[in-house]
Amino acid sequence: THSLGKEQRLHFHKSRVHLHSRQPASTTTTTATTMTAVQVWGRCCNGEVEIIYYDEKYREQSMDVLRKSFFLNEAVCIGSEVNLDPQAQLDLEQLCLDVGRSGTSLIARHVPSERIVGVSFNVLQTPSAPGELNYFETFRDQHCLSESSKNLMQYMITMDGKVDLFEKFNIDCLFEIMFLATLPEFEGKGIGSALVSSSIELAKLLKQGQATENLPEDSKHKRPQLVSALFTSRISQRVGTKNQFKQINEVPHSEFVFRGKSYTERIGPDHPTSILVVREI
Repeated sequence: THSLGKEQRLHFHKSRVHLHSRQPASTTTTTATTMTAVQVWGRCCNGEVEIIYYDEKYREQSMDVLRKSFFLNEAVCIGSEVNLDPQAQLDLEQLCLDVGRSGTSLIARHVPSERIVGVSFNVLQTPSAPGELNYFETFRDQHCLSESSKNLMQYMITMDGKVDLFEKFNIDCLFEIMFLATLPEFEGKGIGSALVSSSIELAKLLKQGQATENLPEDSKHKRPQLVSALFTSRISQRVGTKNQFKQINEVPHSEFVFRGKSYTERIGPDHPTSILVVREI
């Protein structure tokens, strides 16, 4: 999975994250006109930020986090020039909206301002049948209009193809943290780490057949046995270590090329590699 600006891909720092070992508590959130029960998966920033399910009502705010952080600052977005290409950003927004409807994505809500300040777009992955395109390949071919977004999708496909996690761990479903981002003004507060930790807790429950109420009917049977991510910066890689992820593979950004330049030439020396990591659950 990819990363944040400074807290990158997965795209964080860990501080006072409260997680629930079983089903998350329901918190009653009051607005001027309604009172709704919201599942809170975690908290950080002295309780001012709650981790909740992505919901369509937060669509525009969630996309705004990507526009202001991920698309501009994430290493692979820079390497593939997504940061310079509005169409590429629209393509990847559509990817996130599609993934968001799959019921496993989480967002960070700043309670005092009611703003969405962080996102973790997560997806349940299963092996594709022999000869069939996987989800990312299909999206690249059918929905990406920009060469930059196609190149970023190809990066993910190439990284995933270097190690077959399904075969290596003898599993038939995994929980991938795909894109994670925090608004620039909220970076460094542990929000990215809270989103990752909460995603792990959700994956653990799904493995046990719990917390399936947010999944589409055709996914309620899925039981992830592993959490995976691609960390594209040293910052996100440190977050992975803090959250007990194990490195499976490391690939230099110099290996990936777009329009005659390697990713490294655009990203610079500070974030030289991407790593594939897993967290057993």
